[in-house]
Amino acid sequence: MTLGKMKKRSLRLFAVLVVLLAALICRIGYWQVVRGGEMKEAVLRQQTGQTAINASRGTIYDRNQKVLAESATVNTVVCNPQQIKKDGGANIVASRLAEILNMDADDILEKITKNNQFQYIKKRITVEEADAIKALKDSSVDKEMAKLFSGIYFEEDSKRYYQYNIASHIIGFTGYDNNGIQGIELTFDDYLMGRAGSILSAKTASGSTTAYQYEEDYDAQKGDDVVLTIDETIQSVLEKYLEQACIENELKEGACGIVMNPQTGEILAMATKPDFDLNKPTDLSRFEKYAIEMDDVFKAAQSEDDETSNNAVAAIRNKMWRNKALSDTYEPGSTFKILTAAMALEEGAVNLNSHFYCPGSKKVADRTIRCHKAGGHGGEDFAQGVINSCNVVFMDLGLKLGSAKFQEYFNAFGLTKKTGIELIGESGSVYYHGKMSETDIATSSFGQGFSITPMQLITAISAVVNGGNLMKPQIVKEIRNSGGIVKSFYPEVVNRVISEETSATMRNILERVVGDANGTGKNAYIKGYRIGGKTGTSEKGRNNNKRIASFVGFAPADDPQIICLVMFDEPQVANKYGGTIAAPVVGSVIEETLEYMGVERQYTEEEAQSVSVTVPDLRELSVTVAKESIDSKRLNIKVVGGGDTVLDQLPKPGVNIGENSTIIVYTEARDETKKVSVPDVTGLTVSQAKKRLEDAGLNFEIAGAGLSGSDGAYAFKQSVPAGTQVEPATVVSVEFRHSSSD
Repeated sequence: MTLGKMKKRSLRLFAVLVVLLAALICRIGYWQVVRGGEMKEAVLRQQTGQTAINASRGTIYDRNQKVLAESATVNTVVCNPQQIKKDGGANIVASRLAEILNMDADDILEKITKNNQFQYIKKRITVEEADAIKALKDSSVDKEMAKLFSGIYFEEDSKRYYQYNIASHIIGFTGYDNNGIQGIELTFDDYLMGRAGSILSAKTASGSTTAYQYEEDYDAQKGDDVVLTIDETIQSVLEKYLEQACIENELKEGACGIVMNPQTGEILAMATKPDFDLNKPTDLSRFEKYAIEMDDVFKAAQSEDDETSNNAVAAIRNKMWRNKALSDTYEPGSTFKILTAAMALEEGAVNLNSHFYCPGSKKVADRTIRCHKAGGHGGEDFAQGVINSCNVVFMDLGLKLGSAKFQEYFNAFGLTKKTGIELIGESGSVYYHGKMSETDIATSSFGQGFSITPMQLITAISAVVNGGNLMKPQIVKEIRNSGGIVKSFYPEVVNRVISEETSATMRNILERVVGDANGTGKNAYIKGYRIGGKTGTSEKGRNNNKRIASFVGFAPADDPQIICLVMFDEPQVANKYGGTIAAPVVGSVIEETLEYMGVERQYTEEEAQSVSVTVPDLRELSVTVAKESIDSKRLNIKVVGGGDTVLDQLPKPGVNIGENSTIIVYTEARDETKKVSVPDVTGLTVSQAKKRLEDAGLNFEIAGAGLSGSDGAYAFKQSVPAGTQVEPATVVSVEFRHSSSD
């Protein structure tokens, strides 16, 4: 081979080596630079184990910073099956864990022998369970047992707790993985859930622990807190009375209620009954107690057929979790007359001097539509038409307004769209599209022929009484974290619907609906508080005797601070009218709410004469001085014994009793075994009930509609059940109601 040929061959070989070296350098560069991060992560995954640290969800507060929902740290027990395999003794581990965790040993054995490096055994175990497992892992107690349990360890987890267990349909609940499922928990899940953390630790290729220790922590970040507009106290009051109403009125489809500040649109309370236990949201027992219409479905839930049972349970839970105040539409009935009256006043179609005549019905097109009062109301002015809830008057008003104007206001009051409240699941209304016929207008004028939600209605009526502004309903005040406020929510005016003058006129008229002797809303009357309101009873379907009874009330009537709407779905009692069964509930809710808010009662001269008196302490006084003290308080006195000094008395000092009640004073030792049987006064008039109780030696206290000064009230309920043995002079409070046809 010549020198030239050898040189050429060497150059070719050198070129090949250079190319190969360049290719190697490029390849190394590719793995080091382009895919370096990926390779690093792969190595970390192979050589380290990662344990997740779940973030604690943010806290949900009421408007006064009371904790409604919070998360507590708990342990979840997990395992590394490869470590357990290496240590040996899987059967022993499964057996001991089964005893502690109350689980099947075979199920645990299956989990801890899987071909992976991580496996959940049981989530959110109790403190006692965690302590028992920690004792098995403690080498100072038993080294051999601790070695077998080296593959068993804990993850920090959080569990949601609802301290007051109220407002279930507002707050909602979380799922197995602490994700929001319903209510605020779902709507604001992105804020509440926080950011998970982790712990990195060194592992062998098989997944077992290494001989050296390495660990790196990444802290979890707690979720943001949500502050609601609701008030825990007012919410509890509303729920209490709705629950009583479900029982007293045998409500086949339950009830709902809303308490709102009409000036700002802030929701102070909102509830649906029956409801569910926030701490056990899938448990059906609390709902079953009141859901009388679902007996067959509950029976199906107990079926041995899995498909039948699962379908029934799903149907029950869907109904149990449904927020009627937002998700159910209904024909509002006469409560809607507030809006029709405001429309007519604002448009000048009527004034306070306008007169009407109600013969008991009105013929519209080819239909004769009746008033709720058989025989009619006769001649009446506009205000009387509202007070009497006269259908004929409202049909006249609707027809004067006409289709275009009626629909214009329907839209202006926000009834053609959802309110936009910060909760998922809100329904829209069902209403006419295009021109309305005369019959459509006539029936719509008194709240039938269309469907809206309770939330839409109370928002619209708030605009009538707050000066004319339609407010967006608000249920969240702010979102915040340790760094401060993340987001604030403020009252929002959607639009102005009516003038302040029209609003003031409507407030005065609606106050008379409750305060006048002939007002249909007198069952909501509360002595010392100026309450306005309107009754409502609507058909649910046609010709089936199914009714929805409702009432909306607001106070103080001259400057409304609260408005309350309740709706009772399919009452099964004889009197199904809103004026009879719904108005008293609203009156009671408003009374307790105003007292809680510190709003002082302002008695009229007539009311002041019947204000209850606090029983003075007469003990150790002479009989003469005791009589003088009683006379000055418009009370009666009965002396038992022949002594000169009062030794004891009934009722005891500090008890509130009505004027002309009797105090028994004893000048000798009182026979404490002497009792009086409480008579049954239900169904009696005020005077009859008073006489029967006084004849039995008891004191009488009047409550409810009997305070309104109008005739026709009957005793509905007494504070002490008939037949109860009580001390003489015991005060028996009797609630009175008026029968209503609206």
